[in-house]
Amino acid sequence: MVSFLEPYLVIGSRGMLGTDLMGLLEEQGIKAVGCDIEELDITSPDSVRQGLSLHKPGVILNVAAYTDVDGAESNAEAVFRVNAQGPGHLAAAASEIGAALVHISTDYVFDGAGTSPYCEDDPINPVGVYACSKAEGETRVRSALPHNHCIVRTQWLFGLHGRNFVEAILGAAETKDLLNVVNDQHGSPTYTADLATALIRLCRIGYVGTVHVTNAGSTTWYGFAKAILEKAGLSRVRVNPITTQELNRPARRPLYSVLDNSRFVEVAGSPLRCWEKALDEYIVGRARRLSR
Repeated sequence: MVSFLEPYLVIGSRGMLGTDLMGLLEEQGIKAVGCDIEELDITSPDSVRQGLSLHKPGVILNVAAYTDVDGAESNAEAVFRVNAQGPGHLAAAASEIGAALVHISTDYVFDGAGTSPYCEDDPINPVGVYACSKAEGETRVRSALPHNHCIVRTQWLFGLHGRNFVEAILGAAETKDLLNVVNDQHGSPTYTADLATALIRLCRIGYVGTVHVTNAGSTTWYGFAKAILEKAGLSRVRVNPITTQELNRPARRPLYSVLDNSRFVEVAGSPLRCWEKALDEYIVGRARRLSR
């Protein structure tokens, strides 16, 4: 453990996770500055150094990423600039000023061929451009900042401030009575508000290394979709389970990528709540926002 000091610098602060993170930092009275690509471009070493020189952070939270998994297959150069080179630039610059770096990674670093939750030390085997770019980003962070980084792998994010699976299902349900949803990919839906809480906890602890953080429990996209419709009171809409092969998307998805959260529980003292309870809060918060 090391000391992660204020101020915090959030990279990607206007995204889904970044927005929740900035709100929670303010709520907890933690000194923080948010930057997005207009203020700090992680693909440019000069922009990174200038941003860090200006804000002088004690800890950098990198929640920016290229996340279009299918689009990545035809745009590899741009994907690697953001997901691999960008974190490397941040880590190198953080090393120069003595700052810590918290970097968000993904379950996609695993190939999904397993049948039990993946631990942090399990061998990775990324498949596809997006997956390989995120794995390379991890490697560059560890290499440039070996004693002052925290890599947080997570998955299946949903939150009130960005595009996500919950919104896609509810949007589709407005015009369709039958939805086809994949039922052979297994993971843990993770609420960005809960993940933001976990990230701040890890910073306060000063955890160094790699850790898996998701909401508790697991399901398939089909199971997730059914729960969304049920909790939103849309039982008239039926969900038809299909296979990943039937979906036929450009990028390969890991079929089983549930992450083991035991290390996070050991470090932080308690797990995140189950994804179903987090979804309940999301549905309530969404309804409240739409009624304004």
